[in-house]
Amino acid sequence: MSKRHPFLLAAGLLALTALAAPVQAQATHNVDLAGFSYTPADLTIAEDDTVVWTWVAGFHNVVSEDGLFTSGSPVFPPMSFSITFDAAFMNSAPANSNVYNYHCDVHLALGMIGSITVTTTNPVLTVTNLVAGATASMQVTNATPSGPVGYAYSLAGPGPASLPVGPCGVMTIAIAAPVTLLPQKNADAAGTALLTTSIPAGISGLKVWIQALDLASCRLSNGATMTVG
Repeated sequence: MSKRHPFLLAAGLLALTALAAPVQAQATHNVDLAGFSYTPADLTIAEDDTVVWTWVAGFHNVVSEDGLFTSGSPVFPPMSFSITFDAAFMNSAPANSNVYNYHCDVHLALGMIGSITVTTTNPVLTVTNLVAGATASMQVTNATPSGPVGYAYSLAGPGPASLPVGPCGVMTIAIAAPVTLLPQKNADAAGTALLTTSIPAGISGLKVWIQALDLASCRLSNGATMTVG
């Protein structure tokens, strides 16, 4: 059996669970652009919610810090821009810790920044200290208590990518094949798993896409789009 199978062993269950889950109301959140700020600047939303940015006054745009989305070049109102933060979008635009930071190109120096935090019941991956020559931490929360968690990364780009995962069928992951496996870790009693790994020196500026998998429940974490510091 290939070494990749543990990470790729987990999908049909996710699709079946999604089909069986009760349908929840989806919310729309509004953000106004005026002056030198987004109002509200920081939002916490649920997966499948929609955010609508509306230009009220001024010359602005909405640009993800990690290049995950953009409204285009700065413009004056009237203008609106929206994103639905569903599984399809999040697989194509994987964000560390499910936090989407963004800014206005024209007014970044004046502090025109914002963030969208997406909450989910799935495992959440947070990567810190991804710096060349340092030790990075990859923490997963919401995992199965005391269960195994697999980690993998790709240098090929974000997903979505459909890959066979053994008895679970085919899973849509947020990183592109080929993937490289990292060591597995067992979650603690609270469902938190932590992997620390040394980052090679001399690779500053390299872009990496990382994802984790709860092997006990066949649930994928969010992906993380990272640039080695």
